Amino acid sequence: MAMQPGAEGMHVDFVSPEPGLVLTGNALAFEIETSGFTNACDTAGKPVAEGQGHYHVLLDGALINMFCTTRGSVSMQNVPPGEHVLEVLPAQNDHAEVHDNAVELPFTYEASNPLPEITEPVTGTPGIEILEPQDGATLSGDFDVRVRIENYEDSCALLGKPDVLGYGHSHVNLDSMAGPRMGMGTMLGMACTNTFHASTVGLVAGTTHTLFALVTDNGHAPIDVFDQIEFTVGS
Repeated sequence: MAMQPGAEGMHVDFVSPEPGLVLTGNALAFEIETSGFTNACDTAGKPVAEGQGHYHVLLDGALINMFCTTRGSVSMQNVPPGEHVLEVLPAQNDHAEVHDNAVELPFTYEASNPLPEITEPVTGTPGIEILEPQDGATLSGDFDVRVRIENYEDSCALLGKPDVLGYGHSHVNLDSMAGPRMGMGTMLGMACTNTFHASTVGLVAGTTHTLFALVTDNGHAPIDVFDQIEFTVGS
């Protein structure tokens, strides 16, 4: 993916925790500061624009999620004890990462009461259906995408973790599921519940678009299960 003008000036850094943390709990909370761009979710999956973006958080090199708030956390579900690295990278609207400006935070995970490992598979044929918005809707501003998923376990805790059969989450894409990074260039965001908050920000009034909800594994790879609707952007 091409880098937008000014991408080299997009920076992120950890406010907390300090490198070398020994984590005894089961979630790693962090605070991030950004500079050189407006950190926003509304523009994710939309055309790239100078000064716009968000950031990605990786655990041991695996993408956990995109973020557009200064604070967040990463679950230690299915994470073995020992040495690990949390990494944060600026990202454009199309999710292309500014690798030169990545910042790493090493930590040690020594849980006093570790979470039970999830290993039992979920069986059956997965399915997903978009319940809201309705096909053909006219949308303006913020709106919710509500889905029903069958025979597949939505798991926020397993985002970016090794795959467990029948576990994962969903992505919401705009107009395409194809392209680099498993089609993430047009991804509005990831959802690990049945509701995702979206926006028409950056879309031209009167234009018609296709909204995809697709099921993915823990590593964000689509499993060829999706639903789609069309909508028109209102004035």
